[in-house]
Amino acid sequence: MTDRAQSATIGVAVLLAITVVSVAALTVTVGSVVDESASAAEARSVATAMDDALDPERSGPHETRLTLQEGRLRTVDRSVRLLDGLDPATEYAVGGLVYAAGDRRVRYVAGATVLDTGTGVRVHAPPPVSLRDRTLFVSLPRLGAGDVAVDGTGTVALRTDVTHSRRHLSGSGFGLAVETRTPGVWERYFEDMGATTIRRSYDDDGVPSVVVRFPDVREVYVFVHDLDLEVGR
Repeated sequence: MTDRAQSATIGVAVLLAITVVSVAALTVTVGSVVDESASAAEARSVATAMDDALDPERSGPHETRLTLQEGRLRTVDRSVRLLDGLDPATEYAVGGLVYAAGDRRVRYVAGATVLDTGTGVRVHAPPPVSLRDRTLFVSLPRLGAGDVAVDGTGTVALRTDVTHSRRHLSGSGFGLAVETRTPGVWERYFEDMGATTIRRSYDDDGVPSVVVRFPDVREVYVFVHDLDLEVGR
């Protein structure tokens, strides 16, 4: 009887210990899922705020405010090149805006917003490029901001004062080269539009360019939108 009682007591103690460990592990797992969901939601919120703040269709001054709980928001140097053959005919210093928190990134370049969740990369807002009747239309926002880096937590103001210009080219053999840290997602997007793509480096900054060609294009309209962006508290 004594041995049985001791065995039962030990068995109950082990079961209780296992239960405590299981509950603790479940608590950690649920907490991690909640934190991950909150971080992903913040990244999506930042992407949406970027799209609103950097909308090239408006004119004049505009301000959007976004709240950061963590991470860093910074400007980067990026270029878009209009190509004649493989050679640049015109280069536009468009700049870019990047939000980084852990393994998550939101990148805005040339009117497109790309969301990297740490497990996959997808287009949040597509490049403003369209093709109609063998004519390519390119909407090209230029941020015009200096080197800026803002760390969370707090509210960040994105201020723009938008003006517009237009350029028209005709002929054949035109293409675009977009400088980006996420070339794969740009390639998939343009290939779905019927374009061919290759990667090429035009300078020594370590950022590749996606070269995009639409075989039947005979005219190109480039609408340049100067945003004159300011980033601050």
